[in-house]
Amino acid sequence: MPFCAMYHYPVPVAQLIFEMMDSIELFELSRLSRKLEGKIKEAGVRCIKHSVSFSKIPSMRLDFRSENQLEFIFNQPFPRDVKIRTGEIKGLKFFYSAISEKTINVCLEDKSLFGGLYRFYDHFADIFRTTMIGQLDIDVNTIKNVIGLLGIPEFKRCQTLQLIGDKMADEDAKYIQDNCQIYETLSLNGKVGRRDQHYKLYEIKNLIIRQNDWININDLFLMKCENIYIDGANISDLDLINFVKMWKNGESNSHLKTLHVNFTGSSVFDRSQLQYFVPVLPVFHYNPAAPNVPVEREEGSDDSDSSDDEDELAQDQAIKEQRRIAYDNQLHQMERTLPWKEIGRSLIDYSSHSNIFRRGERNYSQLIGESDIIELDCFYRDVVKFDGTFASIRIHQNSFKMIVWHNFELPP
Repeated sequence: MPFCAMYHYPVPVAQLIFEMMDSIELFELSRLSRKLEGKIKEAGVRCIKHSVSFSKIPSMRLDFRSENQLEFIFNQPFPRDVKIRTGEIKGLKFFYSAISEKTINVCLEDKSLFGGLYRFYDHFADIFRTTMIGQLDIDVNTIKNVIGLLGIPEFKRCQTLQLIGDKMADEDAKYIQDNCQIYETLSLNGKVGRRDQHYKLYEIKNLIIRQNDWININDLFLMKCENIYIDGANISDLDLINFVKMWKNGESNSHLKTLHVNFTGSSVFDRSQLQYFVPVLPVFHYNPAAPNVPVEREEGSDDSDSSDDEDELAQDQAIKEQRRIAYDNQLHQMERTLPWKEIGRSLIDYSSHSNIFRRGERNYSQLIGESDIIELDCFYRDVVKFDGTFASIRIHQNSFKMIVWHNFELPP
């Protein structure tokens, strides 16, 4: 089909054709002529969101509907076996090559790499419009004019802002505090500004803090975030015990869903020689006469009747349940001699519920390097709040995790 024929197609027909194309085809089509570029804009081809990274490896990503993505990576070496083409938009010349079905390497002929990246972004963001930046990454060690960058209207509002680098100037941190709207996630790497410039970050939905030694337990008490990840802060395990005690009494964050803190110092469990293992118990077999009671196998018993798949499955479940109960008892005895006994932990019966917790924040989970679906193991112990809400808590190897179950129906 000649591309010139698209000029005369009605807008709904052209829109259907464009939506059937993959992202690289749309990119190539937009470059053929200004008329085709205008036809794409007229047809209303939209991105769900844009993501831009002003970092050591600058990049831009366009997320179309139906998980159709297109990522541009700037000023990286071209593979030897690709075909390199030339292009120009609004006086900006560049070389480019498709290195995969969804990725294009671009080499800009511009004295300023980040200036050229913005001109490139501005052009294609105008064609494939969206209402908001999905994720904006800024390396504060590399970008010399952070205020100038964030002064661009479309960069003032984003779902996720990730600040990369060791330290940000105080005036830059104050500008972000006073002028930027971050709707979902803020990620801080390194010290950025003074404490009095961060009162807004305590109210953001998802907060990630790395290598900020000025963050202490008092800051944690003030936070109203739903999901919090803290690494490299001045918080100890005893601080976290006090936090949980106040949470039980309704004196801290009532919005909290998940909290992950890699605390400083040694763990209270270090003295107990507790290890992550399942104790070896006698082998049990499944007794059909008592389906919920594992019975110790007698020597010389005939196993031929238990070869059925259902019996084998039931036997495995019985063994796992016995080992879990034994391990819970062992852990409970150790807890009684440690500071954690102050918060009165127990074990909730999940028999009518799943022990799977779904955070529902895939981008946040990806930034902290965790799965969005959390499966509780026997290290999690439960703390009930005064209003019936409860939290599952896990502390192991200097890592504290707290998952709050809202609207969970406790067993009678």
